[in-house]
Amino acid sequence: MPIAVVNGRPIAHELRGKGIQIVLVAGTGYPGATWYPALVDRLAARHAVLTFDHRGTGDTPGGAGSYSTRGFAADAIGLMDVLDLPAAHVVGHSMGGRVAQWMGLDHPDRVRSLVLAATGPGQFRDDRPVTRGIPVHTALDLIEHGYEAYMRAHIEATFFTPEFAAAHPDRVAWLVRAFWEHRPSLEDYLRHVVARQQHQTADRLGELAMPALVLVGDRDTHVAGTGVHWEQSAYLLEHLPNAEFRAVEGAAHGYFWQLPDLSAEILLEWAAAH
Repeated sequence: MPIAVVNGRPIAHELRGKGIQIVLVAGTGYPGATWYPALVDRLAARHAVLTFDHRGTGDTPGGAGSYSTRGFAADAIGLMDVLDLPAAHVVGHSMGGRVAQWMGLDHPDRVRSLVLAATGPGQFRDDRPVTRGIPVHTALDLIEHGYEAYMRAHIEATFFTPEFAAAHPDRVAWLVRAFWEHRPSLEDYLRHVVARQQHQTADRLGELAMPALVLVGDRDTHVAGTGVHWEQSAYLLEHLPNAEFRAVEGAAHGYFWQLPDLSAEILLEWAAAH
C-alpha cells in the first residue's frame, strides 16, 4: 500500500476509483486489507474510495502514548488533507463509526455525510456503565485461547450469523486471514480496544448536523464490550439531528462481509441521495 506522511506519521492507504469520495474507516484493530473486495469494487466503480491502516495496524506503524478514537479521526482527516481530498462520505464500521463521529465533530467541513455502521456513542445509560479499559471477558478469552484463536472465534461469532458461517466457512476464513496477515501486535490491538472503550460522544451528537445514516444488522444483538449495537444504534438515531435508520435484515455485526452486494447498494443509494 502507498504511504503518506501525516503530521510526521506514515499512514498506509489505498485510493481507488474516481468520483465523490467515500472514506471507509475500519473497526477495532482492523487494517484496511480487511475491507471485502466485492464491497470496495462496487463502490469504486462510481466513487473514489479511500481505505487505510489505522496506526499500529497493517503497514502503519504504532507509536508511543495512548490511542484514542479522536486521534484516529485526526489521522484520517490528515490523510485526506495530504491527498488533497474534498469533503467525503465517511463510512465507519464499529469502532470506525466512533472515529467517524469525531471526524464530523472536529472537522464538519470535511464530512459530506456519515454512515454510522454497527456502532455507538459510548456510555449513554448510568445503569449500564462502559468499561473504560480492557473488558474482563476479552482479557480472559485472550489469556485462555491466545490471540489468533480469540480473533477467529470472535469474528465467526459476532460478524456472521451462525447459519451463514456454517454455510459459507470460506467467507469467515477470508476475513480471519485478512485480519491475521495484517494484524496489529497484541499490544497495539489492546490499545485499540482501550481506545474504543474510552470513546464518548453521547453528549455531543446534537452537534453532528450533516446527514447521517444509522445502519445496523437486525441480528446485531450480542453484548459487546460497549454494550449492544442494536440499542446503541437506536440511541444514535434518536439524538442525531439529521439521521435516517436502516436495518440490514438477516445480518449480525459484519453485514459488509456477509452481504457485500446489498451493503454496496445501500451505500451507493445513500451517496447518490446526499
